[in-house]
Formats: sequence, C-alpha cells, structure tokens
Amino acid sequence: MTDQTTDELTPRGVHTCRGCNAEGLVSVLDLGRQPLSNEMSLSTDEPSPTFPLHLRVCPTCGLGQIGEYVLPDRIFGAEYPYLSSVSTSWLAHAGEYTRHMTEELGLAEGDLVMEVASNDGYLLTQMRDAGMRVVGIEPAGKVAEIARSRGVETVNDFFGLSVAEQVAETYGRPRLIAANNVMAHVPDLQDFIAGLSHLCDDDTVITVENPSFVTQMLETQFDTIYHEHFCYLSAHAVAAAVAGAGLELTRVERLTTHGGSNRYWLTRTGTREAHPSVAETIQQELAAGLLTPELWEDFAARSHAVIEGLRTWLDERHAAGRTVAGYGAAAKGNTLMNAAGVQHDDLVLVVDGSEAKQGKFLPGSHVPVAAPAELAGVAPDDVLVLPWNIAPEIGRLVAELVPGAECWIAVPEMRTIG
Repeated sequence: MTDQTTDELTPRGVHTCRGCNAEGLVSVLDLGRQPLSNEMSLSTDEPSPTFPLHLRVCPTCGLGQIGEYVLPDRIFGAEYPYLSSVSTSWLAHAGEYTRHMTEELGLAEGDLVMEVASNDGYLLTQMRDAGMRVVGIEPAGKVAEIARSRGVETVNDFFGLSVAEQVAETYGRPRLIAANNVMAHVPDLQDFIAGLSHLCDDDTVITVENPSFVTQMLETQFDTIYHEHFCYLSAHAVAAAVAGAGLELTRVERLTTHGGSNRYWLTRTGTREAHPSVAETIQQELAAGLLTPELWEDFAARSHAVIEGLRTWLDERHAAGRTVAGYGAAAKGNTLMNAAGVQHDDLVLVVDGSEAKQGKFLPGSHVPVAAPAELAGVAPDDVLVLPWNIAPEIGRLVAELVPGAECWIAVPEMRTIG
C-alpha cells in the first residue's frame, strides 16, 4: 500500500480497533498533519511530507491508536536513525532487565533469548555476556548491521507470524522473548501477537514494555503520539488483544522508563498463574478513566495548553533577545514542536549524541542538528530539553557544556530543571 490520507483507505486505527476488532473508535486528539518524526532532511530546501496525526481510542478495550497513513517499511527502513545504545540510562535499564529476568526465570548458560526490534544489540549483548544464546529480529538494515558487528545474531526483517515461523524453525523456541517498545510500532497488531504466540512453548515468557497509555493521558504526554506509534497500550487493552492468540497476561511490572511504562508478561494460556498485579493494574486503569470520555477530553484540553505554552514561551524568549537551543533530536520533540508551529528561527540549533542525526535538519521545523560539543559555541541562554524522559541525564551534560544556561522542559508544563 502506498501512503494514503483518506479514512476509507486506512481502516485500522480509524474505524476498526486493531486490537479487539471493535468498531466505533472515538476521536480524542487531532494534532493535524505532521511530518514523520524521525524522517530528517539534508537541507532546509527539502520538503517534509505530512500525514494526519490523529489519536483515537477504542471504547471497548481502551487501545489508543492512529490510522495507517504511513507503512513501517518507510518509517523503519534502512535509514532509521534511532540507536538505543546512545542513551546511557537506557543501557543501564537493559542491564537491570538482564539481571532481573535471569533471576526471575532462572536462566542458565546456553538458554535462548530473543528480542523483537533488537535495534543495535544494546540488550542482547548484555544477555550474551551473561551466558545466554541470543537472536535479534530488527527491520532497520543499518541498525541490524551494527548489532551484527557486535556479535549479535540478527534477522533483518519485520516481525510477524511468517517471520516467527522461520525463526522458530532455524533457532528453536526461546525461554525469554523481549519486546521492548515495539508492540506500539506495528500496524497489524494481531499478526504481531500471532508471531509471538508461535515462538512460545510452555516454558517461554514474553515481556512487552511500553509506555502506559493511562499515564500518558494523566500526565499530558501527548508528544509520544507520532506515526511510528500505531498503538498506545494499557493492561486492559493488552489482555484483550492477546486473548485470541493462545496467550494471556500473567504479570504487570511498573517501570519509570519513558515517563512511566508497564512491562507485560505474556505466557501460553494456562501455563502460569496470574500474578495479582494483573487485576490490580486493570482495576486502577478503569478507575482512572481509561474507558471514559471525561479522561479523554481532559487529556486533549491539557495537551492543547502545553502546545500553547511552548509557543508563548518561545515568543517571549525571542522578544527578550535570548538565544534558545534544543537538546535531543527525539521523535517526541518533533511532535511537540510541529504542533506548536516551531520554525528554524525559534531555535538556533538542536544537539544530539547520535552521529546519524548530526548535520541534518529536523522534520517540519528544519532546525539544524549538531553534535553536543557545538552547544558551547552558540552559548544559548536557554536549552529546551526535548526528550524530557531523560532530562536529568541531559541536564548534567548541558551544565558541563554551557554552565550558565537554563534548562527547560515543556511537558507537562513549561518549567526549569535542575
């Protein structure tokens, strides 16, 4: 399918829930037409194609979702720029996951561990060093090559049932499957879940990490809505989505990553007793208003207030003659800036540690991206931290580069960070 922009040609996520197949999705937040958040340009003259970015919610299962206007092979193709290993805090999270799951499952040397969307091998290298056999599945070609260069066996393909059948035949069925921040990235959610189910035997545990949709709404984290994220997950929605594939949700762990995430444990139906955390989490989600228009409407109103707050702050800084720079060419930052109509004269530059992003321009705003060392040269008065989920880490870096600059985040409101 080519990129389309009409509801009639993009039914999943527009009319039909991609999780439970219910009809009647409810419009919650329309962010207008936006460019792909990770599709950077090489010059300010290069246009940024835009596509609708419109969050809807299934009133039956609570799955948040956007329409399929851009397919994964464009978003996650060979030039996909995100590298997990760039963030030291994310590497530390992967190390903690390795220790935690090894202890919880009693993983032994030689046990097979797989990761779906394994990126540059950030996690599987640590699992390998702990003695496990590892296999990654990663669709972005250049990123997969980086993983292979680190000694991580990697299948370069989009995960689904057909790929799962090939992987199971080649490598066998694993004790552990990690799917960190990937279930939200697939348009055909049911095919993805069918693939996970095919890889399982009775001893397999799947862990799925994703930001909590309820937390996103309660804390106004609307900037995590972008075209890569086809779905927005809750325990209630995950339990409903996997039920028809021979899997069940048997445990939920709360995480601090990405502003508040859940780790969902999935196992073959009937093989593991459900942990009390499953019922507790679902009850809390419903009590918070997951399935109620009141929460959806309040979330939309607060999101618009954040957008207006950033625009006002930038205008005030410009009027006062202050120089503003950004830190972190993150996808969430591009959603925020494009919603606020940010242009290249609002920020002198954005710096980012990823060499793949440096020398390019942010989509839509066309703000130039540079290496962090260049921050000192422009000596900004204010630095807008776009990946607010790692703001403390970035704040320390800014303090070293530009000691006198003030660091700010815009979500859930404009405020300085220490």
